[in-house]
This record gives sequence, structure tokens and C-alpha cells, in this order.
Amino acid sequence: MNHIKTLAVSAGDPDGIGYDLCALLYEKNLNYHVDIYGDEEILLSRAKLLGLKNLHNEKITIHHVKNNKKIKNKRELVLESIKGAAEACIDKKSVALVTLPVNKEKLSTSKNLFTGHTEYIAEFLKARNEPIMTFIGNKKLIVATHTTHMSLLNAIKKVKKNNLINKLQLLHSCLKNQLKIKNPKILVTGLNPHAGENNLFGDEESKHIIPAINKLKELDLYLDGPAPADTALLKNNMKKYDCIYYMYHDQALCAFKTLFFDAGVNLTLGLPIIRTSVDHGTAEELVGKKERISIKSFLNALDIAKKFS
Repeated sequence: MNHIKTLAVSAGDPDGIGYDLCALLYEKNLNYHVDIYGDEEILLSRAKLLGLKNLHNEKITIHHVKNNKKIKNKRELVLESIKGAAEACIDKKSVALVTLPVNKEKLSTSKNLFTGHTEYIAEFLKARNEPIMTFIGNKKLIVATHTTHMSLLNAIKKVKKNNLINKLQLLHSCLKNQLKIKNPKILVTGLNPHAGENNLFGDEESKHIIPAINKLKELDLYLDGPAPADTALLKNNMKKYDCIYYMYHDQALCAFKTLFFDAGVNLTLGLPIIRTSVDHGTAEELVGKKERISIKSFLNALDIAKKFS
């Protein structure tokens, strides 16, 4: 008998559609188990708001985080949900983590800024490497970003030769070992418009990006670039390369979300666990509106987490 995998899900912002997505999951015929970490009362209330009469699915279990923790507010509820789901993966109770959207502003305090799931989970799990944000838009294409959530000014400062070499080596290793891509082909974009156009618009390409690419080619990594970022996601490139590596978040996500907004999946590489996420926000305005909520990205995130676990 084949072992059915269990995926851990953190339910996300209690004011957003994360709990709606969890409730709607009960209607699906799943080929894996799902352990939801969050507030059971909110989930039941949301199911009622959505008009779901029978909240029963033998493949789904709710882990009510308030049973084990003294939760004072919604911020603590969200953070404990993430921690509980991540710990379940470390403890081998679940094979992968799927996170639902949170509100970064609500989770930030004057002393502790919450810049994103990626950074928070990496710190909580004491990851040895700086994680790489990647996004899967179809069965083959993966988009990755050199930096995570940070200001554009700080992202530019991160575009250095040695940093690029380290991150691209890690990306190549993850694509090969975690995602089982035998010979990963990576297209690297430039930082500046037109990839600098021979230093006309900046010299980061000639000083850092090109030397990093050349060094990695010497190690027999398949890399091309730097390519202009505005045309990197053309169809021919999407067919030719396994991954397109952008220099910063919005440089990649503007194009990616235009193509795959309701189906894209965020996959974090470089963590000690497999972690995926939906590629959309909390969408508080859609809470309770079943006919307007798409569960596609959530189902894709679960499928990809199961596939790569």
C-alpha cells in the first residue's frame, strides 16, 4: 500500500482569504492528507459564511494552535500557525509546508519587522543559506530572484560578483537535487535597462554579473546572460530555459504575475524543508465571496509541495 503524504498548511491572516481557501479545500477529493494549523473557530465561521454545510473531509485535520499556546492577538495566532506547521515538517510529521497569505504590516512591530514568510521561516529554521525565492508558472518554467523582500536600493547593493556566484550555485544545486532537473539551464538577467547596454545605463553587468556568469561557466554550469529583464520572459526563453534568474523582486514578479496570477506558486529553495505558497495576497475584500475566490493557486501549491517533497 502506498503511503499517503501529509502536507502542513499555515492558515494565514485571519482577516484574509486563507481561511476561506482552507474551508473550500474540504470540497476537494484529495490524494494527500492536509494538516491545517490555525484557529478552528475562525475556520468554522468562515465555512458558514461561504455557505458550506458539511465541513468534513477524512483527508483534512485541523490543528487548533490555541490548544497549545497562549495566544493574545491575531499577530501571535499567525506566527504560531507558521511555526507549528514548519515544526511539523522538521519533526517529519509532514513532508512539506504550504503557507497562505499574511499581512506584513500587521505582523510588524517597531522592534521586529516582518518582511515576508521567506525570511521569517529561514530565520526560525536557522537555515544555513540565504533562501532563494522562486516562482513556478507552468510545468517547466521557474522564475527566481537574486534578492528577497527589501528596498530597491538595498537590492541593488546585493548585486555583487561573489554574492551572485554563491546564490547561482545554490540555485543550480537545488534545481538539480531538489527539483530533479538533470542539467538545469539558467538565463540570468541584467540589473539595468537593456542589461546596461555596454555600460551606457550602468556598470553592474560588466563589473559583477558577467564575471559571475563566466566564473560559473568554468565550473560547467549552463548559464546565459545577462539578458534584458523586460524581454527575458518571452515564449522562446520560457521553452529553452528551466529557470530565469532576475536581480530583484518586482523585476521578476511584474511579468510573472501578469502571466500566471491565479495559478502561480511560490517555491522557496535553500530551506531545510520544502515550502510553497500561493502567489497572491490576503484579498480581504473577497472574504466570504465563494463565487469570486479562486482556489487554483492553493491547489497548485499543494500539488507542487507534494511533488517535490
